[in-house]
Amino acid sequence: MSIPVLPPSAPFTSEQRAYLNGFFAGVFGIEGTVSSNSVNSFEAPTPVQSEPAVDESTPWHDPGLGLDERMELAQGRPIRLQLMASMAQLDCGQCGYACKSYAEALADGSETSLRKCIPGGKETANKLKELMAAA
Repeated sequence: MSIPVLPPSAPFTSEQRAYLNGFFAGVFGIEGTVSSNSVNSFEAPTPVQSEPAVDESTPWHDPGLGLDERMELAQGRPIRLQLMASMAQLDCGQCGYACKSYAEALADGSETSLRKCIPGGKETANKLKELMAAA
């Protein structure tokens, strides 16, 4: 059986013709039966070894928590999450960022000012300085 191909004179754009020709090739190129060998020879893919997932939850993202409580919740997390925990958690935008994006900018070096978190004040600036020095 031959696979039908739309002629260039068919009332379709070249993109539509290409799509339909591919569709027809797929439909008419399929064999009607499946051999038992192809089903039995299936092997499951081997799992990819990856690094353990980092907990991305932010339980400290609550402006009602004090700095010490937030830092305790962020203990053992990546530096960008610890930096976020040290901020006031208001996402007010006074620094030009949300708390998470400001922390990420500090962590990747695209932002260098540690004193942009206005609601966090001096306490946050000092904690950011401490965390960046330890990183």
